[in-house]
Amino acid sequence: MIAMTSVETETAHESLEAVPCPMCGEHSHDVVLYARDRLFGRPGRYRIVSCTHCELRYLSPRPTLDALGTHYPSDYFIYQTPDALPAFTRPMVKMFTELRWRDSLTRLERAIGRLANDLKVVDVGCGMNDYLLALRSLRGIEGVGVDFKPEVAAYVRDTLHMPVHAGTLQDARFPDGSVDLVTMNEYLEHEPHPLEVLREARRITARGGHLAIEIPCVESLPARMFGSRWSQVDAPRHLIHFTRKTLAAMLERSGYELVHTETFQIPYVIGLSVLQALGHKRLGRLSFVDRSLAMLATLPFIPVFPLLDEFRFAVARAV
Repeated sequence: MIAMTSVETETAHESLEAVPCPMCGEHSHDVVLYARDRLFGRPGRYRIVSCTHCELRYLSPRPTLDALGTHYPSDYFIYQTPDALPAFTRPMVKMFTELRWRDSLTRLERAIGRLANDLKVVDVGCGMNDYLLALRSLRGIEGVGVDFKPEVAAYVRDTLHMPVHAGTLQDARFPDGSVDLVTMNEYLEHEPHPLEVLREARRITARGGHLAIEIPCVESLPARMFGSRWSQVDAPRHLIHFTRKTLAAMLERSGYELVHTETFQIPYVIGLSVLQALGHKRLGRLSFVDRSLAMLATLPFIPVFPLLDEFRFAVARAV
């Protein structure tokens, strides 16, 4: 049972729910750290806890589903369309985006081989569909996106003219075993019920097919260096914080077998942690000034970049 509570902040009254462990259902936990919303500078403090039974780290209490929606405003940078960016920044952002997803494809093919152009792919949490655009451009694959935000799905459908489902993966109701590859890039940490969505992914994945995931790496050096000011803590949007061990355990409970994992970095993300450590707020809109400052803050770390992987890439096979 989920216990309901609330928290008074300086400017708002936010409904929270104390939840059991999203993997094993146990209620006993230890507090790992306290965190704040540093992307938008909203008041309130949140707890990240570790289950004493399975060691999964998660946010509890966390905003209720209705309250959580307010933490994803329409001007959140992940919802920015190319047309919404200043014209002089578009070439730079386009280049960064293309390199980002080309690297992601390289990691995936290193694990499972070159993707065939008739591969059936579903991308969960597709956002502006950048990943599926890259798969279409580089491999001729016409994948299907899934995103819970109606405005995002409308952009993908009406502007990009690509197939998309508005809502959750469960809402999409793909047939059993109809998909060769399910991808979740920077999505699973946002999911209130990760075990349920992974089991749904397994239901629609053909036996021997794959699931590819990108998540923040909480075991990384930057995570230890910056603590609660690490950009990938991102309370209260990041609800789950996986270690390699807990990710493998949840995949196994879902009917997958972890077959490949590696860590990687995304350029200038560590600069966001530096800015947060210096007290900079409202990075959730990632203006041109914010991007420039993050790049400048990243420069001192370039000599030790190989030590600063902040993300984990994992591939699992449906068994």
